[in-house]
Amino acid sequence: MSRTRRVGPGRTTGLRRLRAASLTGALLATLLAPLTAGTAQAGGPPPGPGGSWAGSWATAPTLPHSSGPSAEGFADQTIRQPLRATRGGEWVRLRLSNVYGTGPLTVDALSLALPRGPGGIRPGSSTGVTFGGATSVTVPAGEEVLSDPVAFRVRPDTDVIASLHVGAPTGPTTWHRLANRTVYVSAPGSGDRREDPTAAAFPTTLDSYFFVTGLDVATDGDLGTVVAIGASHTDGVGSTRDAARSYPSVLARRLGGEVGVLNAGIGANQVVNDTVYGSIGALGRFDRDVLDQPGVRDVLFIQGINDILGAHYFPDEAPTAGEVIAAYQELTDRAHARGLRIIGGTLGPFRGVPEFTEEREAMRQTLNTWIREESGFDGVIDLDRLWRDPADPSALNPVYDTGDRLHPNDAGYAALAEAIDLGCLSAGPGAAVPAPTAGERRDCTPPSIQHTGDRP
Repeated sequence: MSRTRRVGPGRTTGLRRLRAASLTGALLATLLAPLTAGTAQAGGPPPGPGGSWAGSWATAPTLPHSSGPSAEGFADQTIRQPLRATRGGEWVRLRLSNVYGTGPLTVDALSLALPRGPGGIRPGSSTGVTFGGATSVTVPAGEEVLSDPVAFRVRPDTDVIASLHVGAPTGPTTWHRLANRTVYVSAPGSGDRREDPTAAAFPTTLDSYFFVTGLDVATDGDLGTVVAIGASHTDGVGSTRDAARSYPSVLARRLGGEVGVLNAGIGANQVVNDTVYGSIGALGRFDRDVLDQPGVRDVLFIQGINDILGAHYFPDEAPTAGEVIAAYQELTDRAHARGLRIIGGTLGPFRGVPEFTEEREAMRQTLNTWIREESGFDGVIDLDRLWRDPADPSALNPVYDTGDRLHPNDAGYAALAEAIDLGCLSAGPGAAVPAPTAGERRDCTPPSIQHTGDRP
């Protein structure tokens, strides 16, 4: 595993460094722990489909914080979470994660249902999920489990509701801090409320996912899976909540629901460093969050801004441009070793944020030049060219600005997703072109299909 460093995340104040000791020993050993089956009972799991599996929805697990629901966990509660499928199927399976738990996690019951109204489910649609034939499962600390196949029809670009009940206190949770979705939680001690048709029994709403990290669909005609990894620009910070307007979501719609597009973005995440707020950096999570996803063919990688902005908080431990480039090269080599195509993105403008300096802008330009002209990426998404202000190329175009000078709005994410040349992908119906040869970097956002940024 790649080295751990201790730089605090950009865009965040009042945060402590993630001490190296907290990421050594047992925790580091579990980061690459194998995916295990659920606890089996007599009779074994139900029969499932043939063929292969492809990812339809995923989220990247993050470290729990020192306070709040991720630190406190849950006790005798039900968590109801909407998962937006990007690819449909007749059979599904779910992934539960306890990679950052401090002890075993027991999920007493888990079910899937179709949505009806805010926080509600369609009566009669609830279907139980089993693990090795059992309705409950215990996930050891540091591990993940896959459910048995479930006969449950999902359609692309629609929500599936996963409701899970935990009885015993969970302790610190494996979560995804920014879901940009409304998650409903029942009161402590309220018991199993999975079958409740409305949100009346769920008085608490949160903006985070807990424990559920993947939804796969069975397929007999694999068109492949695309995994987008990055930080807040991939996670969709600034996009409309509950509207699936992140750039991976818009890209999935462009692909017509025939290709799974998985969002492995984490807000405040860095490439080189692990941080409290941004969790394990891309170097440390790449295998689990990207390479091990079912059916993955293509990787979209847009990341590095937080490595630059983090210098504002811990300048002595900030990575240099050379260290970030070395990390880019390592991730490219790891993707190519698995036979995957990896498409890198340039870093967007950020003049106007509190952490901006001319020196940090120079580092962004250095990284962007390397990405465009020297990298081993199979293609380049020129996000910088798409999002910059024509009047000031170091600033975000006001048309796309949410107001913080860093994160784009729905229009900005749509411009990015719609500008990507689908011929750069090896997955999907429009991917009939040969893979680029070694050393070739295709322009995956050619001007002929780009948004100009001057529309209202």
